[in-house]
Amino acid sequence: MTAREIVWNLLTEVNERDALSHVALAEAMAANRPEGPERALVTQLFHGTLERQMTIDTVLARQTGRPVTKIKTKIRNLLRMSVYQMLFLQRISAAAACNEAVALAKKHGLAGLAGFVNGTLRGLDRAITAGGGQREFLLSIADTMPETERLSFLYSVPEWIVRLWRADFPKADLETMLAASFAERGVTIRWNKSRGSLEDLISELAREGAAPMPDVLPNCLRLTGGGNPAELAAYREGRFSIQDGSAVLAGNLLPLRAGMRVLDLCAAPGGKTAHAADELTALDAARQTTDCGGEREGFLIEARDNKEDKLPLIRETVERLHLQNVQVRAADAAVFDPEREAWADIVIADVPCSGLGVIGRKPDVKYKTKPEDIQALSEIQRAIVQNAVRYVKPGGYLSYSTCTVDKAENASVAAYIASLGMTPVDIAGGLPKVMRESCERQEGFDGIGVQIFPEPGTWDGFYIAQFRKEEPGV
Repeated sequence: MTAREIVWNLLTEVNERDALSHVALAEAMAANRPEGPERALVTQLFHGTLERQMTIDTVLARQTGRPVTKIKTKIRNLLRMSVYQMLFLQRISAAAACNEAVALAKKHGLAGLAGFVNGTLRGLDRAITAGGGQREFLLSIADTMPETERLSFLYSVPEWIVRLWRADFPKADLETMLAASFAERGVTIRWNKSRGSLEDLISELAREGAAPMPDVLPNCLRLTGGGNPAELAAYREGRFSIQDGSAVLAGNLLPLRAGMRVLDLCAAPGGKTAHAADELTALDAARQTTDCGGEREGFLIEARDNKEDKLPLIRETVERLHLQNVQVRAADAAVFDPEREAWADIVIADVPCSGLGVIGRKPDVKYKTKPEDIQALSEIQRAIVQNAVRYVKPGGYLSYSTCTVDKAENASVAAYIASLGMTPVDIAGGLPKVMRESCERQEGFDGIGVQIFPEPGTWDGFYIAQFRKEEPGV
């Protein structure tokens, strides 16, 4: 199966059968095993078409004189993939994109519609040329639209998200936030300090051709050498984890001390659990080196998730990193567990959310999420944190985080946590200078937590708030 055939099938799975883009892509790669340039082309065409799909659909509707929903399912996804190449890629000619699409239509029993495909794409090629090129053609369409519609068209995001972000964050750089989803970012990895030194990891990655570069976080690197980092020997040996910098920041801000008990309520696929366990392993090792007394109890992390099919992912991560003292169990974070009341030194609540901060990595999120989902999710989040507060022992901490950008799921839930008797902890000082300045400029500090806005090529949108449960009499 060619790269374009794989992508065509993937678009049908995601758009017509509601498959998750990152899951569908991983399964397609495993099943078809494209290599080298073909593998890269699959990723580029699939992600690129999904990222730009609203823009593409608007152009297709103008070109064909009908909504894309009136075009046969297989043909509309074939056209979407082809239009993406014609509008946004330079190294693939319009003629090649058109010829490949026509050939695929004929190969897969759609010869009767091959003429429609050919006519649509040839006509678009002429329109792009007459319009002065790809960018100029798109801008000429955008210039006819009101501002909200213009941003929606250019950045392929539903208008309700544009309105939401403008209303919630009037000081934020809206176009920068929207553009961030299209920016090349490389792959961010977190050094696992319990598995060796950072210097040794950098040397090993360089030998493997991974081109490690410094990141804004001191325990992260950015890989720019291409290829799949999970295939590197250093990854298999547990020397690093693949994790976005914003998620790593939430772990970096945890007030971890040797011997702590940590409860991770929504742990899959295991990144937060692994980060905390790695830090605590290093802290316990340092304590054993300096302690002159007898044996002291080691740390313990309990990782929970309500989806049993995801528990093996957590276990695999823990095993790959050679981490100890981690227990994994199925549990619904929205249901209170009396056995864990006042049990944890730290509770991690990285809760289910709308995911609007990570649409660059999961582009289908922006199309599948609806405005009404925001309120429904905020209610689930409140149910989870209500339990989370009860699991924190006096003097302990609660870390609340999401990978989204809106006040209903973030600032409002953080205020609710504070209303339950938890004291907000100022975490601004723990942010890297460049990130702190970005948040200050865009008014991301809400008096409790910090809203991190998507930044092109650097980090995703994220929210973090931390709280302490005061001890009696304090």
